[in-house]
Amino acid sequence: MKKEVLSKSLWGIALSTVLLSGSLISCSDDNSEPYVLQQADITVNVPESGFKAVVDQLFKIEVNSVSDEGVTYTWTLDGETLSNSKQLEYIFPSAGAYELILTATQGTSSFSYTFQVTVGFDDSITTPEGAKAYITKVIDFMPAVGQYTNVLPSYEEGDTQENMNQKVLDAIGNGNRSMISLGGYGGYVTVGFDHTIENKAGLRDFRVLGNAFYSAANPNPDAPVGGSCEPGIIMVAYDKNKNGVPDDDEWYEIAGSAHNNPEGEAWYQMAINAGNDVNTYKDYQITYYRPEKEPTTAEEKEQYIRWEDNQGNSGYKVKNSFHNQPYFPQWFEGEKLTFNGTCLPQNGIDESGKGTYFVLYKFGYGYADNEQNTKDDACIDIDWAVNSKGQKVNLPGVDFIKIYCGVNQENGWLGECSTEVSGVEDLHILGEEVATRED
Repeated sequence: MKKEVLSKSLWGIALSTVLLSGSLISCSDDNSEPYVLQQADITVNVPESGFKAVVDQLFKIEVNSVSDEGVTYTWTLDGETLSNSKQLEYIFPSAGAYELILTATQGTSSFSYTFQVTVGFDDSITTPEGAKAYITKVIDFMPAVGQYTNVLPSYEEGDTQENMNQKVLDAIGNGNRSMISLGGYGGYVTVGFDHTIENKAGLRDFRVLGNAFYSAANPNPDAPVGGSCEPGIIMVAYDKNKNGVPDDDEWYEIAGSAHNNPEGEAWYQMAINAGNDVNTYKDYQITYYRPEKEPTTAEEKEQYIRWEDNQGNSGYKVKNSFHNQPYFPQWFEGEKLTFNGTCLPQNGIDESGKGTYFVLYKFGYGYADNEQNTKDDACIDIDWAVNSKGQKVNLPGVDFIKIYCGVNQENGWLGECSTEVSGVEDLHILGEEVATRED
């Protein structure tokens, strides 16, 4: 531990040592000058490796000062005031890298000091004997509008949310490899396990099974890998308070290849040329409106279910000739369904130029139903998890996984992009070692 003097910079912690010779100047002497705050009068002992905190545990910073005469203190985080006390005591609810600012003010004089704090977890993971490598519970399931909604799994009149959750578990839980569909953008499933899936350094930790495949007869001979790749965003939660449910502040996103660099996708320019929306929206929202009735005419099928998003777009989900059941989830009682999350670039391209051969191209890595199940990129490294600022969070493991369809796109006669899921597997219990990506 070293004692450091803080510079006036708002973006760093100064590293000089304040040495005070003799006793502090007394402010009680009637003949002395009033105390005037100076930058170097405020000091903090900063650990050699910087400040580190643990999620949901009390974190403290002790502040030393030459004098507190007429001095007020304010601690801020992301522009919000945390405390007006000289000594900081705070509990960080989430992992990540944080920047704390202490402002000391005396009259018209004010000095600010910035501290970097890394917040993580201190738990170690022990996998219990007999733990299953597969999904053992379904927390929630709500598909968006889609041609396989109410079919995968099958809805029967009178089914409740609990009934549908059980049908999902029967289909993809406990090593079963049937299939469920999440419908269009936002539709999701949330699953749990009988243990914490450990985050092992240098290895991928779990596999998400889908039904992605490569195109067999792409008219474009120079095209990158693609076929039916319908990427789902993956969220992970570590049960830090051990209450057995995923709390809102426990969720983190697996940052796949398009999270920060969609331009790096092999098909990106092709998608631009095709007129696709190639943006990645981090705070996307879409609302689907329940249709008043099932369509009977061709025109009604083209304008089947209305949707609108927070990017100023709107349109209709089309009912095709292959699936005649209702596309709006029938056990849901509301008049509209709203989903929020990250929305990926549109990866579907009509390579025939006449609406007969659509190819949904593969993203680099980090998504569900985006790669063949036997390939390494169907596997996920928990170390890819990031917080809302895009910062790596270093989870010790995960107890819950949420998957939701990540693309809002219609692909001609193929219909909407809809993520399918056939299971989730703990690679460590299966004894499979899949190295993480180097990039």
